[in-house]
Amino acid sequence: MKNNLSLLVIVCMVSVMVMFQGCKKATLPVLAATEVSAVTLNSATSGGDITSDGGEDIIARGVCWNTTGDPTITDSKTTDGKGSGAFTSSISGLQKGSAYYVSAYATNSVGTAYGEPVMFSTQIDDVEGNNYNTTPIATQIWMAENLKTTLYNDNAQIPNVTLNSAWAALTTPAYSWAQNNEATYKPLYGAIYNWYAVATGKLCPAGWHVPSDADFSAMEINLGMTVAQAGALEWRGTDQGKQLKSTIGWSAGQNGTNTSGFAALPSGYRAHTTGIFEGLGLINYSWSATEQDAAVALYRRFDGNNDAVFRGATFKRAGKSVRCVKD
Repeated sequence: MKNNLSLLVIVCMVSVMVMFQGCKKATLPVLAATEVSAVTLNSATSGGDITSDGGEDIIARGVCWNTTGDPTITDSKTTDGKGSGAFTSSISGLQKGSAYYVSAYATNSVGTAYGEPVMFSTQIDDVEGNNYNTTPIATQIWMAENLKTTLYNDNAQIPNVTLNSAWAALTTPAYSWAQNNEATYKPLYGAIYNWYAVATGKLCPAGWHVPSDADFSAMEINLGMTVAQAGALEWRGTDQGKQLKSTIGWSAGQNGTNTSGFAALPSGYRAHTTGIFEGLGLINYSWSATEQDAAVALYRRFDGNNDAVFRGATFKRAGKSVRCVKD
């Protein structure tokens, strides 16, 4: 009798558990977004990973995107099959040089769930057909590599000056390649320009411009520099330089975190007094479009051994890298 009673209790418990499982309420899926990769002028690759179907079959999945934030399936989207697990999405129809938010989504009978939005920006190109990666920093969109065009945006040729003495004497626009070695240094560091080329207002692709001193300061403030620091000269801030430097390409122990996406590399410079190439692999100088007086203009400098950002002024004959920022 006792054994029969025990068996009856066990049977009842199992029945209750089965009933509980059968009545368990389904929920929205759980998923994470995949980082955006393979970004071009008008396309990119993303995707997601569905770690829980919420107790119901996944009937639709993909990514959705917009330019305003928190995208949903009422915006542009892909449809990438059914079921849980990881999936890849191909995004197309994008505008070049534009910032987008993309979220992975998954739908079951309960509804649609979204992964955390990921922000990215598409490439731009110049009149020569060079493509450039870009990065959104707060409300600005910056080129994420140095300018490398040998033509102004009206297709006029920029003079290429190779002789050191000729460069040091210039008061007219010019460009060069580091060490006059285009094959090695154009893909890596872009071109070096004097400020007279910057002053033409025609270096950057249409809709973009060489950053003013104020543009640089806005970026630095968005990365955590105080207003007072941004307005000071020489080394300022805390780790803004580290945020702006590439994670590769600097000397051992001197790479940045590149949390900004700016990816500064040590492209060196060309001295205004001698025209000699200096600092290759050690320093990055970037012109601003802001002049201090008839002979001198402002710039930004990043060093391998310093996590801050240097703000200074030098003679317009100097050769420095150029980044562009969207109008």
